[in-house]
Amino acid sequence: MPSDEQKRIILQDINCKYGDSLLNLSKCTEIYQNLLDRKREILRELDLENTEGIVGASINDGENAIGQSRLAVDNSREITDNVEKDLNEFEDIRNTLKNKFDKLYALQTTLQYMRVVQQIEHLCNELQRELDRKDDEKCTTHFANLTEINRILADCPVEHLKWYLKESMLHWHEILKEKLSKDLEEVLRQIKWPFVSTNFNLVLPMDSNISRLKTIAEYLLQIELPTESNVQKEVPSGVLSYFTPPCLPVHFLLQPLKRRFIYHFYGNRKTNRPDKPEWYFTQILTWVRDHKKYVEEWIQPVVVEKFGLHHIDAQVEFIRGLVHLGAEKLNSELPSLQFDDYTFSHSIDEALGFDKELREVYGYPSNQPSIIVVLTQAPILVKWLIMEKKYAVEKMDAILSQNSTEAFGLLTSDVEDLKITMCADAFITLLQTITERYECLPQPGHRLQFLELQLELLDDFRVRLLQLVNAEEGDIIDSKVPMIANTLYYIENVLVDWGTMLHFLNLYYYKNQLEESKKLHTSPSMNDFDDESTLDLESESIFAETLSLYRHFRRDLLCGLSEKVISEIKKCSWNYRRERWSSMKVLKEFRSLSLTPSACPLFDVLAKRLHQLEKKLQSRLFTIVWRNIATQLDTYLFEDLVMDNRFNDGGALQLKFDVTRNLLPLFSQYTDTPANYFTQLIESCNLLNLTKGSALLLRETILALEGATGVEDTRPKTLKEIGVSNFGPKMAVKILNQRTDITVNRLDVD
Repeated sequence: MPSDEQKRIILQDINCKYGDSLLNLSKCTEIYQNLLDRKREILRELDLENTEGIVGASINDGENAIGQSRLAVDNSREITDNVEKDLNEFEDIRNTLKNKFDKLYALQTTLQYMRVVQQIEHLCNELQRELDRKDDEKCTTHFANLTEINRILADCPVEHLKWYLKESMLHWHEILKEKLSKDLEEVLRQIKWPFVSTNFNLVLPMDSNISRLKTIAEYLLQIELPTESNVQKEVPSGVLSYFTPPCLPVHFLLQPLKRRFIYHFYGNRKTNRPDKPEWYFTQILTWVRDHKKYVEEWIQPVVVEKFGLHHIDAQVEFIRGLVHLGAEKLNSELPSLQFDDYTFSHSIDEALGFDKELREVYGYPSNQPSIIVVLTQAPILVKWLIMEKKYAVEKMDAILSQNSTEAFGLLTSDVEDLKITMCADAFITLLQTITERYECLPQPGHRLQFLELQLELLDDFRVRLLQLVNAEEGDIIDSKVPMIANTLYYIENVLVDWGTMLHFLNLYYYKNQLEESKKLHTSPSMNDFDDESTLDLESESIFAETLSLYRHFRRDLLCGLSEKVISEIKKCSWNYRRERWSSMKVLKEFRSLSLTPSACPLFDVLAKRLHQLEKKLQSRLFTIVWRNIATQLDTYLFEDLVMDNRFNDGGALQLKFDVTRNLLPLFSQYTDTPANYFTQLIESCNLLNLTKGSALLLRETILALEGATGVEDTRPKTLKEIGVSNFGPKMAVKILNQRTDITVNRLDVD
């Protein structure tokens, strides 16, 4: 039964749809009849037996589809069974064919394997036959065929076959090498190789012998063992392993020289002296000089033109073989020489000289191993560094222990007036010598160790100079202090130049942990000693920290020299500063004046000291000193004379004469513009020598505009018109107040 809510909804729907028609019986009957017809229609459509209805037709179509699907499934099962049956039959056939093909492949591989074995045996037999016939050309050709087989089999997993081939190659390689080496020895004997006589070039070898030599060299190159054979030539172990063996022709050319080298420089021969390494180094260089040309003419064309082996340089390999002899000899002696400082150092020097001459004179490439590999072994290198430091310290002691006139004397060859001292030149030469010794080292880490030693020596030298300065007593201008300043300045310049060299730039960038140079914090009194851009410290320099210390030390010395002059001036200027400037006689003509008598001692000391400093100091340093003296003297006389005295017209005129006709000319020999360094005195004289009316008017104008608002400040312009540009209005008033013809109102004075 429908629920009450459903009934309510149905009733509401009927009322909305039929409304008042429900009150009419005929209408209700009609509605009832229509509903019955609709019911019957729906039931007919829902009847499953009615194939014309939608539901019946759909069910009938579905049953037909199911029947067809079942038929298709049955057909697919039948087909699948047939396919599986066929596949089983084909799998049996495939397995049968696979077994037959595997057997065929195995038979073919075995056949090919046997053919390779037969080919190897055939080539070995041919080698034996041609060897018996003494046909070197065919022998080398057959051997080349063996090497070609080895190249083809390089990636094949046939280890036993490759082992058999390798053994065969080694066997015939040794036989052919021995046979060809004997032939080569015979040819070398005929052309009198090696050339050890002083007149060997007077008789040239016969062309037939040279031709035979080239032919044998060609054969030797053909029997070189290929890299694919995994058979390495015998190479020395340890540090000498850098010397790879040369090609066979060069190897046999070196053998007579090697025998001579061993005969003379090993055993009990008198030429075998550990304290005379230059003997065997000179002998090697002589052999290089006498033979490299012929190796280039006789062997290199065969290497390049016959075989196209452009990566092989016969001349370089020949030199490398000779260098190996020297390296082997030096390596055997250096461990025992470490206990004899002199012999050890001598051996190092001779080895470095040998390497340098070899590269510069004979063009031995830098990428080839050299005698340096022996010197850079850890214990040898440490000992080398110790000896460098020892001899460098001894040299510094000798440099600075000389008589002062010698150590700090000037070089006679100093044509540029750099005032280079003997000790500075000797010390820089010492550092340069160290650089020349270690700059050829291939490893930057090794070079950096020597650089650290140089930096340590630079600091040690600076400390020694500082001790000499501290030991000086009395007048520092007449002492070694000016020459020490010259020494420091010269070393600074050299270090700046060195810092831009590629050698030191490479070491700087390798030593990545260097900190950036710190800016120098100097007091205002030291600013006059700052150098120009040519001596500014380069932050990108390995010597930045050292330069900073040297510059600071040199500044201190120059400041001390300036202070010495200023202190003497102050002592002898008391009477001059206490002159009766307020009551001096007024002269009508300026040119009739003469220097104030009390100023004579001041100018005498100033002229004398400047002359001494000019003579002793380098020109750039002297310029720094006199500029500082001038600046300090200007401030001193302004503060202690001008601002401490009253001036009448005569006193103002006398001061102006002393400054413009005596003080400025004294400095005019050092600069074209001496007035630039005495601005306070000159501008003071300008204010003191104004006419009374102009001075009063100027003073009133300045005071009137003091603190005024709403009007243009014309005081700086007014002062500039009378030649005062550095003083402000307040200072100008103070100077004007020093005039006796101006009554000072204390209210106007700050």
